[in-house]
Amino acid sequence: MTTFLAAVDADVDERAEQLAFQLTADDEVALLALLASPSLDRRWWALRGLALCGAARTVPAVADRLADVDSSVRAAALLTLAHLHQRGPAAVTAQLDRAAECLKDDDGMVRQVAAEALAMCGDDAVQPLASILFQQTHEGARTRAAGALRKIATMKAAGVLYALLNDPNHLVRAYAYEGLDDMGLLETVLVTL
Repeated sequence: MTTFLAAVDADVDERAEQLAFQLTADDEVALLALLASPSLDRRWWALRGLALCGAARTVPAVADRLADVDSSVRAAALLTLAHLHQRGPAAVTAQLDRAAECLKDDDGMVRQVAAEALAMCGDDAVQPLASILFQQTHEGARTRAAGALRKIATMKAAGVLYALLNDPNHLVRAYAYEGLDDMGLLETVLVTL
């Protein structure tokens, strides 16, 4: 951990990335402490480390970084949640509504990363994405939510995509159409109509 922090503080990203892969569950406590650091580099790299070695118990602290003042830290928190979802889906699923709210972030990079991270969470993210689509008026958030559902490409996602085929937002409609077409489900809709 000391060598990792030295690389972070020296701003040697390539070395810090190599050392991040050597972090283990024993480093969790130190990484969690770094999340409160005034240094945005330390907060960002703490999230990177937790993405690689964190467990379900780190999820609440990671989710708190979704409100960080720095957009790169917010984006890193989203990706960390997606990686943690692979190891502890139940803990992360409880935070996916908060992650979906990031689809309305002021920063475009954060909005795009939110869509990617939610798509990585698969079926667990379908309901939070549907909530954005059917309860929000922020068209950028709605468009990215539809794009994430297209990437999820499961029957659960298809159920939401079907409802979007006549959406007033042409991009949402396009994602719905393309997603259903990619899954081979659009022909079924056209034949049954």
